[in-house]
Formats: sequence, C-alpha cells, structure tokens
Amino acid sequence: MKYGRQLVMIGLAATFGSTISIADEPLHIHWAVNTAPPFHVVSGPLQGEGICDVLMDAVDARLPDITTQRSILPQTRIRQQFERDENRCFPCMIYRPHAARNAVFTEPTHFYYPHGIITTAARAAEIRERFGDPVSLTRLLREGDYRYGYPSGRVYGELQPVIDAVAPESYRIVHTGENATMAILAMIKAGRIDFTIDYQILRTFDQYFSGNQLAFIEIEETSGSHVLGAIGCTDNEWGRMVTERINQVLPEVRQDPEFLRVLNRWFEDKPEQAPYNELLKARVWEYPVSSHINDPH
Repeated sequence: MKYGRQLVMIGLAATFGSTISIADEPLHIHWAVNTAPPFHVVSGPLQGEGICDVLMDAVDARLPDITTQRSILPQTRIRQQFERDENRCFPCMIYRPHAARNAVFTEPTHFYYPHGIITTAARAAEIRERFGDPVSLTRLLREGDYRYGYPSGRVYGELQPVIDAVAPESYRIVHTGENATMAILAMIKAGRIDFTIDYQILRTFDQYFSGNQLAFIEIEETSGSHVLGAIGCTDNEWGRMVTERINQVLPEVRQDPEFLRVLNRWFEDKPEQAPYNELLKARVWEYPVSSHINDPH
C-alpha cells in the first residue's frame, strides 16, 4: 500500500503539475555575457567597466530578492539559447520590441550613436576619398574591393538589410568563438581584413591599449540617428515576468551613478555637441514606450 500510494501521488503530480504557474516559483535571472568590449569587459585592467557589466550590477542591486548568475558565452551560443527558449537575459540588445524574435524587452536603458566603419587610418583616407564622408555603405560593399570582417552572430539593426542586400557581391570574413570582436580588430591592424562595422565606442576602447591605429567613419545610411539599447530576455512567461520586474526599478537603474559614469566614459568621443547625459534624458528617460511591448508576438 505504501508504494501504491506513492504511485498515485506521482500520477497526480504529473497530471496537475503543468497547471502550476511559474509565478509561484522564486525568480532567478541567468545573465548571458559575451566577450565584446566595451559592452562587457571580462578581463584585463578595465575588467567590469563594460556598459552592460555595470548595467547588470545596477539591476541586481535594485532587485535583491532575485538571485542571479552570469555565464560568458560566444554570441552565437547566446542566440541559440534564446531560440531554444532557455531562460536567459542579455543586457545589451538593440531595442526592437516589434521586430525581434525569441526576445522580450525592457524599456530602453541607454542609447548608442550609430554604427560606422572601423579601419586603419590609411585605409580610412582612401575610403573617404572613394565613397564620401559619411561613407555610403551600399557603395562600399558593392563597389569596393575591400575585405569586410565581423564576429559571428553579430547583427546591425537598421543596417542589416543594407548588408544582406549586397551580400553576394561583398567579400566577408566571419570570426567565431570568444573574443571575436577584438580578434577582428587585430586582423584589421595586421592587414588580413580591411574594415569592420561597429560602434565608435569599440574604437574608443581600442585606443586605451593601441593608441590611434584605427579610425572611425560615419555611415551615410544611418548618420545623425541613434540606436536604443535595452535588456532582452527569453520571450516566454518567465522572460515577461523578469522584464516587468526590471521595468519597475528602471528609473533608478538609468540614474545609477556608476552606470552614468561608465556611459560617459565610453561615449566621451561623440559626434554631437550636446552632452551625452542631456541626450540620454530626452532620448531614453522620456521615451514614449508602448504599453504593449511585451505582449506575445
């Protein structure tokens, strides 16, 4: 009878277990971290000084009832985890709530100046002469005989359709694995590839260690715009609960002194005259977020 009763209880648990809501379980955030500075800086003298490192710290400090952990993974692995519906949050996504698949977003946390071309100083002068400044990315990819490299799994928001449209006509090199971002810069300096597409803050990070070996050129297709950043979590019930909790403390997170300090550090070299903090308030803190950004899609 003892074993019979146990079997009945197990059967009941199997029958009704699916009705137990995740809301009844303690929340736990599993942060996914990649090795792309200065979003994350996982080693060296600037360890922990990445924009998203400090953003995670600010969120964790304001949600003390939620346990957290962090895993360092290549970008391709992070994307696979989201596609497999594993419970993950990535703190440095482009805010695209109605376009992204497999992710649900918090409200915007900060903004980036648009992507540009990163290349050597000598190559930059040549590209400017041939394709203008800001440079036409469409013409550069279609008409230029330059080797373009980028980390595997990297996507470029509004520029992605431009890149995809001329893919068959452009020469590309994709670097996989951890530290792919810095490996791409090393390949540019060594002359193995000619340029990459990234934010100016990557060139600013490289200046700390390599001086002025690299140059940054604005891209015509997105010049004068800006890119909103947000925390993205897996698009399921767990992810919607986590983003809702983060949104509740986001006004404090946005104004966290350490977060603001790190933002100003990396955006010191900027294309606009207005201070970053002033633009942050107008573009992020006062951003009119739709009340339906986290509806299932």
